[in-house]
Amino acid sequence: MSKGLFIEYMDKMVSYPLWIKQTIFLNLSNDLTKYLSNEFLDVQEGDLFHVYKPALSELGQNELLTKESKYDESIYSFLNCCSKGMSLIEIAIENNFTMEEVAKAFMFCKTSKLFSNEVPNLVSAIAGFIAGKYRTGEYFIRAGKMTIEQLDEVLNKQQEIKDSGKHVFIAELMVQMGFVTEVDVKSIIFMKEEAGKRFSLNPEEMPNIATEEEKYDIRVENTRLKEENEILRQKIDAVLTYIKEHKTEGAE
Repeated sequence: MSKGLFIEYMDKMVSYPLWIKQTIFLNLSNDLTKYLSNEFLDVQEGDLFHVYKPALSELGQNELLTKESKYDESIYSFLNCCSKGMSLIEIAIENNFTMEEVAKAFMFCKTSKLFSNEVPNLVSAIAGFIAGKYRTGEYFIRAGKMTIEQLDEVLNKQQEIKDSGKHVFIAELMVQMGFVTEVDVKSIIFMKEEAGKRFSLNPEEMPNIATEEEKYDIRVENTRLKEENEILRQKIDAVLTYIKEHKTEGAE
């Protein structure tokens, strides 16, 4: 089986010279720290939703084979990719799905017991939040950042404020009450906003690093073209001289 687009993309990046990769890393690090909390910057690969690889249960494999439940074709495309051991980011790129669409398919398959492996809490929490299944408070509970009792405190406080004729967002209250940080809230909101964007990956658009042999071939080709251009220029000059001389003779 040929490599997927994302794997080819990553292989090409990994093959870059060290000084290129270090520069890319620094730029990405500076950019990501503007939007993400340390929880997402230091997360282990197995807990990162985008790179998680769902495995099909026997029920999932049977459904993919028979299509007995007559699900939407996008679900079967999703299941087919899962059966090939693809990560969620690979599934998104191969099918031109947004990460939000992947999250919705993921939660549907999880709820329908089409996965065999136990999904990590953080992966499940992110998927549910991006898919719109979990609200902010429930996300933080499932991600292990808050307790149910703390969420109850926040909801009671929100009701008190509402009864006084004012309005406050629940996420704002969670921060004010010290249960989560402002960057925690910004991180997950930013992830959800970004999940709605579609990303098309064309490996042909990746910049190529020419080898010394390729550079030599390019120099040889440039030299050959220069020589051909010089010969052509001389021929054109000769033709123009001939025409000029014959025009002069005709005038006499």
